[in-house]
Amino acid sequence: MSFRSINRFLFILIAACLSVPLIGCGDKTETKGPEMGSIEAYLQEHPEEREDDPNDPGNETNEFAASE
Repeated sequence: MSFRSINRFLFILIAACLSVPLIGCGDKTETKGPEMGSIEAYLQEHPEEREDDPNDPGNETNEFAASE
């Protein structure tokens, strides 16, 4: 093999390795939230989840304030 054919082979190999991961980048589907009514259906099946936990601070500000 000559130097030119080795370079051509390496170029093709590098181009193939770089293009394979980029093939999946064209799919730009956004994630969707839960289906309409699925949360309400879950809460109907698990009514205990409707009750607020008094030990749960609710947000990060309250959580950090509780730890001080």
